[in-house]
Amino acid sequence: MPTFRKPIDSIDLKIIQHLQQDGRKSYAQIAEELQLSPSSIQQRANRLIKEGILIVKGIVHPADLQDVIMAMVAIKADGSKMHEVAQALSHLPEVRWVVICAGQYDILLELVCESTEHLLDILSHKISPIEGVRETVTFPYLEITKRTYEWIWRNDSQ
Repeated sequence: MPTFRKPIDSIDLKIIQHLQQDGRKSYAQIAEELQLSPSSIQQRANRLIKEGILIVKGIVHPADLQDVIMAMVAIKADGSKMHEVAQALSHLPEVRWVVICAGQYDILLELVCESTEHLLDILSHKISPIEGVRETVTFPYLEITKRTYEWIWRNDSQ
């Protein structure tokens, strides 16, 4: 099993799996399937939520909506400003996620825009002027062939 920042065990993982399949599944149903008490499942789920390991919410994927432009933007940033650039980007409402990474680019982000004009405006007037941004490369999405909201650590010994 990988090292987690916050420890979780095999029961926690099973609870997470159940809630990933159906976020509205009751703790009583999960408890019955795992042969545990509902209060135990509720306490564990509440701990996972409180610790920020698990978030249960309804999700709408923008790619499923009409008239939405999505793009990935790769950014080269000044090394000493990388965290400041990432923080500034994370405050833009059009940005869904920001990742500091290794490789040819320092930061990757996903944008959701209303139109190509909106995309151009965000790139030109909100991202490029951020101090520390040296270069951007934009990859507009043509088609999303796979997306998942689930993360499951598979371990055959469980």
